[in-house]
Amino acid sequence: MSFFVTGTDTGVGKTHTVVQLLRLLRSNGKSCAGFKPICCGDRQDAKRLLAASTHGLTIDEINPLWLKTPAAPLTAAQIEGVNIDIEYLLNAFRKFRARVDLILVEGVGGWMVPIRSNYFVRDLAVKIGLPVLVVAKNRLGCLNHTLLTVRSVQAAGLRCAGVVLNRPVGDNDIAATTNADILATILDVPLLPELGPEIAKFSSEWSRFWGSSG
Repeated sequence: MSFFVTGTDTGVGKTHTVVQLLRLLRSNGKSCAGFKPICCGDRQDAKRLLAASTHGLTIDEINPLWLKTPAAPLTAAQIEGVNIDIEYLLNAFRKFRARVDLILVEGVGGWMVPIRSNYFVRDLAVKIGLPVLVVAKNRLGCLNHTLLTVRSVQAAGLRCAGVVLNRPVGDNDIAATTNADILATILDVPLLPELGPEIAKFSSEWSRFWGSSG
């Protein structure tokens, strides 16, 4: 099954999660790719997705809109004088989806990042229509940000397929050591472990998740 991957914030590990999933899927013989509709600033995220995806794709297929300003798409577009064409992004997604069996769409920043003045990442995800994976950073504030994002996904009429909790290196404070247990008791969606670069196969949690997702 394909997914839209969003974050509770920027810098929470969306690209890391997508890259690891793509590597694992490909190691299991799947034709799959990452799709980053919008990049702001550099294009490193899209390059990492390209490297992890099925061969034969191009960077412009992976990432159809590249804004050079490192800011939210609305801000970057205003600075650069660009009119973001939503239908262009959706058409690029439809063409790209026909190239592979499984696609992981990575949003830009968090769930409510503005793309246009009245159009947000949430709205793009609704148009794309895939189940949503939420990526969160395991730190103080994680509980609030995760619950707000999950409930907003569900309120938008989309299925929240699960939450991926990434732990910052060396962070062992009380929040980081208790967030997973608390989220497991208050979420009504699967809580999934971080995918580290050394993992060569799906963990039991991910295996159950992927099996139940089709």
